[in-house]
Amino acid sequence: MKKKESSKIRKSGFNPNRACYLTTDGKYYCFEILDIDTGRMITQKLEVGKDLSKEWTIFLDESDHDMDLQDRYESEQRDPLFDTKVSSYKADPDNEDAVDPWDTLADKSGSPEDILFSEPEQENPQVAQVRRIINEDCTEAQQELFYSHFGEGTQLEEIRQTEVEQTGKLPTAQAMTNRKNKIIDKVAKSFGVERVKRRKSAKQD
Repeated sequence: MKKKESSKIRKSGFNPNRACYLTTDGKYYCFEILDIDTGRMITQKLEVGKDLSKEWTIFLDESDHDMDLQDRYESEQRDPLFDTKVSSYKADPDNEDAVDPWDTLADKSGSPEDILFSEPEQENPQVAQVRRIINEDCTEAQQELFYSHFGEGTQLEEIRQTEVEQTGKLPTAQAMTNRKNKIIDKVAKSFGVERVKRRKSAKQD
């Protein structure tokens, strides 16, 4: 009898922040759903053993337990100060003068830009995909920087000085670097990869 009862002991912790969760007393499994009439999220309760089978409840509880372990691992590995900097950076995505905190970390692997732009003159499916992303998903300023910097090999500083002649405004060096990084991010995302965040080195663009 004790063995049978032990199988009913919940493994997951109570977490109402999930879209679905088991209540503290283990009697209900709750789902957050949208009320079409009010346009607000409401909580729907399913009674264990009546509205929801115990077998299915055990499965959901074990799934929640796996999420608890993952959340705990990520929490232990996180740097609160770094997270604060990342949140601040993401809060103002249009600020080209802001420094991406990931760019302050050391480079530990290859650079996506080296892979994506190593042979820009060779027309192949990957290059065609890059061209499509640039033409369809990038702003006019980003397109001009891409073709000048990656296509013609013009340095960012020279592009920056040319821009002030055309617009009357001189963007900061950091703004130019951020614009370049945003281009790389869009292209990398289309390939299912991420731009390697690296510390600035002595090498100039």
